[in-house]
Amino acid sequence: MNRIILHPDKDKLPRNHHPWVFSGAVKDIEGSPQTGEVIALHGADGRFVAYGHFNKDSKIQVRLLEWDESVSVNDDWYREKIKRAVALRAPILTEGVTDACRLIYSEADFLPGLIVDRFGEFAVLQSLSAGFDTVKERIAKMLMEECGLKGVYEKSDGDGRKMEGLPVRYGALAGKEPPEKVVIHENGHLFHVSPAGQKTGFYTDQRQNRLITSSYAAGKKVLDVCCYTGAFSVYAMAQGAASVTLCDTSEDAIEGAKRHLRLNNVPESKCRFICADGLQLLRDLQRDKNRYDLIVLDPPKFVAHPKDLEKGIRGYKDINLNAMKLLNPGGILASFSCSGAVTMELFRQQIAYAAKDAGREVRVLHHLHQADDHPVRVSVPETEYLKGLLCVVG
Repeated sequence: MNRIILHPDKDKLPRNHHPWVFSGAVKDIEGSPQTGEVIALHGADGRFVAYGHFNKDSKIQVRLLEWDESVSVNDDWYREKIKRAVALRAPILTEGVTDACRLIYSEADFLPGLIVDRFGEFAVLQSLSAGFDTVKERIAKMLMEECGLKGVYEKSDGDGRKMEGLPVRYGALAGKEPPEKVVIHENGHLFHVSPAGQKTGFYTDQRQNRLITSSYAAGKKVLDVCCYTGAFSVYAMAQGAASVTLCDTSEDAIEGAKRHLRLNNVPESKCRFICADGLQLLRDLQRDKNRYDLIVLDPPKFVAHPKDLEKGIRGYKDINLNAMKLLNPGGILASFSCSGAVTMELFRQQIAYAAKDAGREVRVLHHLHQADDHPVRVSVPETEYLKGLLCVVG
């Protein structure tokens, strides 16, 4: 087997089971490994570290898979990892909680570079590494067998593919191609998903947060900012909210949210839809002296790269400051960040700064995180990205 030799003192993280080996840590490449091939990683002292997928064209030159030298990374190895990932999600899939979840969450499921989302009887596979590009057809067949799916559709795109030097790929990998719309169920609510559409179309990582937030919605006037599918509003109305105002910058998202509210029999008279920038809308609503009892802020990622951190945290402070100014005394704020570079501590700090500038007393009722189908692997802190606070604003 071809080998990668690390520079001295560059083996600490990989020996502690962090799966990324950057090109700068590589001292020598022994043999002629092909991109996507499984190679053996060794420290400068010659001792074995792990097996991993190799990609000479990526900054992450090796994505580590297995730390036991006696184990072979083959089809049986992949199947065992898939079985474990599926078993971990079995409780939410078999107990009527949902039929949509993240089946495989890349590094968190020991399959770095592979993401699989289940939507009813279909799955969407995203390969983000050259290694999984070489085995994705076999992985799709294993998923069909292990999960009883009708089909597995590939949607391999995004910045991760670009950084790996890989082209965009769409199309059926196994079984039937999914229909244009699939109806999924989540905590008793219905949603449409387009598995073969531009995006997977639904964020399962907010499943538990929607449930917690909606428990405060009865009788309240709700503002749902960056609503996307409108799922927070669907949950809120089911719990007896008086009305919902939904905002998103995308007309397509607004139309999708309308469909979901109709699908769940929410009276149109209780809904208002606004296509606008979220922060500007909050300012406009203040000018018009609007007030709300519950506000959900679920913006897109403000910090895409560490260099954007300072600007991004200012964005989180500003959007929360303006939301607080719209809340009635005793109102509820559910605020989220999906920026991996923003820690919970830093996010909570921005909420505190916003409260100070708004002249409001804020108490945290819940610390919110990504749902349990997106587990956090403690040796890979990057697997934790979604954080939120549910607060009462005095």
